[in-house]
Amino acid sequence: MDITETMDTSKAFAPGRSEDELRELMALARLLTFAQGTAKTLNAGFVEYCLDMAVSGILEELHSNDKFKLRN
Repeated sequence: MDITETMDTSKAFAPGRSEDELRELMALARLLTFAQGTAKTLNAGFVEYCLDMAVSGILEELHSNDKFKLRN
């Protein structure tokens, strides 16, 4: 799967967001996920927790759209 396929899926989940906003949110999520893994490796529990909360915040941004549904 490449980025264009991911964008098509993201547009279906968050139709109120522009393509640029979705790219920025995805880039931010990747950055935070990488940092969270580094914090875990360094045994920095509180930092890891805070980064987890930040990633959760991005998910909340996507979930805030009424049309966002997770597939089972």
